[in-house]
Amino acid sequence: MEKYLIFTSYDQEYAIDIGVVREIRNWTQSTIIPSSPAYVEGIINIRGAVIPLVDFCKKINPDRAETEKKAMIIIENEDKTISFSVKNVSDIIDYNKNEIKNLPEVSQCDTSNFVDGIIIVR
Repeated sequence: MEKYLIFTSYDQEYAIDIGVVREIRNWTQSTIIPSSPAYVEGIINIRGAVIPLVDFCKKINPDRAETEKKAMIIIENEDKTISFSVKNVSDIIDYNKNEIKNLPEVSQCDTSNFVDGIIIVR
């Protein structure tokens, strides 16, 4: 069994492997970086580390914007650290990684670098 952090963005629930989550913080205003992609809110300073803040909602759907952000999920994977702004962090669940369903091919963009599949929570 693996542990997954459940969070909400644009009234949809998503999950991330808790093993890559460094910390969860209250949302805070970031410093805007000129000419950055629309999904990049800016940068934040956490204990001396400058970390990019990505609007999760805009990253997965550029036409939407999350109006109510309450949390930031800071993830660390190999040598990269990044934070995602989300509406809410709600739970940590145990889930068998073998039960993750493949994502149907309905998107025109490659989502394989940030979406592994679908978890069915009963």
